[in-house]
Amino acid sequence: MENRMKDIQAFFAVLLGFCSLLSGVIFYPEAPQTDSVKFAASLGAGWNLGNTLEAWRIPEPEDTETCWGNPKTTKELISFLKKCGFGTVRIPVTWFQHIDENGVIDPEWLGRVNEVVDYVIDSGMYAVINIQHDDQSWLVADREHEEEVCKKLENIWSQIAAIFRDYDEKLIFETMNEPRAVGTDTEWSGNEEGREAVNSFNLASLKAIRASGGKNKDRFVFITCYAASDLEENYTALELPDDGHVIVSLHYYPGTAHRSEFKDCEEKLSLRNKMDIYKKLRSFHDTFAAKGTGVCVSEFGWTDREHTDNLAEKASFVVSTAKRFGFSSFVWDNGADFGVIDRRNLSVLYPEYLEAITGSGDK
Repeated sequence: MENRMKDIQAFFAVLLGFCSLLSGVIFYPEAPQTDSVKFAASLGAGWNLGNTLEAWRIPEPEDTETCWGNPKTTKELISFLKKCGFGTVRIPVTWFQHIDENGVIDPEWLGRVNEVVDYVIDSGMYAVINIQHDDQSWLVADREHEEEVCKKLENIWSQIAAIFRDYDEKLIFETMNEPRAVGTDTEWSGNEEGREAVNSFNLASLKAIRASGGKNKDRFVFITCYAASDLEENYTALELPDDGHVIVSLHYYPGTAHRSEFKDCEEKLSLRNKMDIYKKLRSFHDTFAAKGTGVCVSEFGWTDREHTDNLAEKASFVVSTAKRFGFSSFVWDNGADFGVIDRRNLSVLYPEYLEAITGSGDK
């Protein structure tokens, strides 16, 4: 009995010491309250209109918006998202199948993108549009393609920016999604020339947007690093332009996101997992927000749909931690294994998960 009591006392002594250690390590420094930092924080909970306007196939199907299995986006869907508590809708867009040999974007496609943007803004939410899967065609992040890609980015963003030059700050441009060299050994890990190329791509895009005039001169623009990666060697290589209206967009899928590939997608968050998430988001803060540039975790999520308590706990921790650092965060919803909303029936598929995404920040 005496030995057991000693063991218990020793356990609590270790626990107390560990808690004291954590109290000295875990804190949330406030970033300088620049326009960029404040605007990034104001975007709140976001939702990705995934596998829709960025859907692509070769040869091109009759309707790229629906070729990956999702219905056409409606005003009713966007209004429903607002009721669910979202403040921002990110609208990924693929362009390469809608550009002719002279580099001109199909007016009908531009009109459709414009229509969906209007749905979002008319609902009172922020809208984000980008260049998403053009990495399957011409957007190659390496030295060989760098000059050509810069010219194409300037051309595409000049056309997009002209359409939206009079829109207010509710519309945000995002230069690229996950710029990388598709199919290479370093597709996701990156290398020096790929990182340098992405820095050039951001500058070329931003130059075209600012030159278009109107409200684009001060519009907030998301920029990203190689593959929008949470690998430290990639995001720390991102060069911040001398522009007070840029925000860094990064993708963060803590642990493993795909249940079909990794069993630990189904596991509960451990203390070590929470520390890893904190340290990663703290690094984002120290690298960008502490220097006055806002941060958005523009994609996060998991595919496990059988353990909704675990799913909700993970989302709650990521969203609330991001919010304490002053970041906004957008859940990835592809209408399939990452689904949150039933787009056809306008209902919530996983209420606990949704509540964690939209309502956990102050808990």
